[in-house]
Amino acid sequence: MNPKRLHPVVILPALLMAACTTDMQALLSKDEARSQAIEALVSDASMRGEVVDRLLKQPAQRTALFDKIVENDEIAGSLIQQMMHSDRGKALVANQIASDIELTRTFMGMMMLTGAVGEIMTQEQAERLDLGEVFAHGNQMRTMADLKRLGEVVDGWAREKKGSYPVCKGYENVTGCLRSRLPGDALADLRLNDAWGRPFQYHGDDDGTTYVLVSYATDGQHDGLGMAGPTSSYDADIVFSNGDFVQWPGRIRKEKIR
Repeated sequence: MNPKRLHPVVILPALLMAACTTDMQALLSKDEARSQAIEALVSDASMRGEVVDRLLKQPAQRTALFDKIVENDEIAGSLIQQMMHSDRGKALVANQIASDIELTRTFMGMMMLTGAVGEIMTQEQAERLDLGEVFAHGNQMRTMADLKRLGEVVDGWAREKKGSYPVCKGYENVTGCLRSRLPGDALADLRLNDAWGRPFQYHGDDDGTTYVLVSYATDGQHDGLGMAGPTSSYDADIVFSNGDFVQWPGRIRKEKIR
């Protein structure tokens, strides 16, 4: 069995039992054991508060933790939300990273990978920091995930209406026509703006057989490419239609979006 797939509940007791008969420093000096410990800690939501404390207080251990965290957008996003939840948390993070250039860069990279700074930074600014690709990737991943969740709501509504999608002429903000067609709380728990801070657009054909959800991506402009499949430009629209992505960033496997 692949140890990386073991649940934290299995891994942590095993490591603790090993520690009873083995010097902990010697145990954690082994790459495999250290990898299992990190995997267990960052994968267990109940322990992420302690992980945050370690990130803030233990400079020597940050690199290994960050390396593991940034591999998983969900984990990184959860940790960032915890760090930024309160003014005290923001202050702690600011104080810790302000005096550590490398940590600042790593932390910014982690935030960019999750689309957490899309609304306060431009692509050009990210490129000046040599983080342009990471910034675009994070914004695209978050936007695709949000588009898919929104599309699932539309698909669910259509199933109840025997396959007919909400009809909205033209392309409008989802907070307009689409919201008026759906039940009152249908969009309550969803993000309705893309990672760049602009509202998603919705269009539903007159016969109710097709709908299109669009993010205008980095430049905020409709690019007119239509349903073109995978794209290579940061500026290319991201388009979700009838339950699937029909135009999306080619660097991202659309099947992996959850």
